Amino acid sequence: MRRRRVRAAVVAALVTILAAACSPVTVGSGVTMLTPLVVVLHGLGGSGGDTRTFGFDEIEGVLVAHPDGVERSWNAGTCCGKAHEQRVDDVARLDALVARMVAEEGADPDRVYAVGFSNGAMMAYAWACGSRTPAGIGVVGGARVAPCPDPGPVAVVAVHGDADRSVPIGGGVGPRSVTRHDYPSLDESLAPFPDAVRIVLPGVGHEWRPGTADVLWQRLRTAVRQP
Repeated sequence: MRRRRVRAAVVAALVTILAAACSPVTVGSGVTMLTPLVVVLHGLGGSGGDTRTFGFDEIEGVLVAHPDGVERSWNAGTCCGKAHEQRVDDVARLDALVARMVAEEGADPDRVYAVGFSNGAMMAYAWACGSRTPAGIGVVGGARVAPCPDPGPVAVVAVHGDADRSVPIGGGVGPRSVTRHDYPSLDESLAPFPDAVRIVLPGVGHEWRPGTADVLWQRLRTAVRQP
């Protein structure tokens, strides 16, 4: 009889442990375990604090990361700033950030999305080309300056103003370019991603427009990383 009681107690304890292990773990207001993660990447000269105005923190049910590039820049391939000059491996840095947020914050490793503006958009391209971590990327006012011979099946949404004079939609050195880089066109940038969605904004320059976060999220939210 005593053995049966002990066995029943052990079974009850195991059931409690398994139930706890399988239950969502709350990591923030309205955010639970296995929650999609949006990594927002700032432009050249910016910071993670700047990207908090982009609108992703207002989206329900997502984790949002706002990392800082090295000396306000990202090494996106052949550009830009100190990160490029110092040959910072920003793909590895972002992979490490995601690994930490998966382990500590409850991020879903199969639903990681990179969104960026300008140099941050270039970094999102570089991340998609150099890693299988992102399930999707949203790029605004950026060009792909990284080699991309074999990208994974990543969802891509590109937003670009046709009056952008910093990173021209048709490529080249923009008259207002800070980097003086000879950028590829939007078509060239998206060549490795035949299923990419492109949104061209008539009369819009090099800027992040209000509502862009919602536009990107509506198109990226269903993307799941493929094995």
